[in-house]
Amino acid sequence: MATRRTLLGAATATIAAAATAGCVEALGEQEGTAPGDSGGVRLAELSIQNTHGSAHRIQIAVEAGEEMLHLGTYELGADGDSRTIEGEWTETPGRHRIHVALDDGGVRTADVVDSVGSGVGCARVLIRIGNDGTLGVWTGANCGADADESDLESV
Repeated sequence: MATRRTLLGAATATIAAAATAGCVEALGEQEGTAPGDSGGVRLAELSIQNTHGSAHRIQIAVEAGEEMLHLGTYELGADGDSRTIEGEWTETPGRHRIHVALDDGGVRTADVVDSVGSGVGCARVLIRIGNDGTLGVWTGANCGADADESDLESV
């Protein structure tokens, strides 16, 4: 019988494999592009939120170029549980891609530069489980003190 730790390990391995399995070039990344190369943005904030009536698990992989910056699994309680994910991506611009899976489902990928444009200095990403239990990824380029959810667009 599989233990919880075994299942979480397998799910994390699946996310990591999907995040790195040839998707660098498929998503428009030029080979050899590294964090900080032109065309990148600074990922100022990455947060997760669950507005659904049930608890959920989100698995996240963050990469820039060919470098995996973060790999984590997060449990979110029902009805508004949220948190900000801390990581080393906040300092250096890069071509960040966010890979996310909800409750062992399929992996969804969002290219941050493609969604906010390469002419902006920074971006915010919100991964949200909606009221209906579906996964959404939202991005925005307003990183100022006046930033709020109305600045975000679904990708």
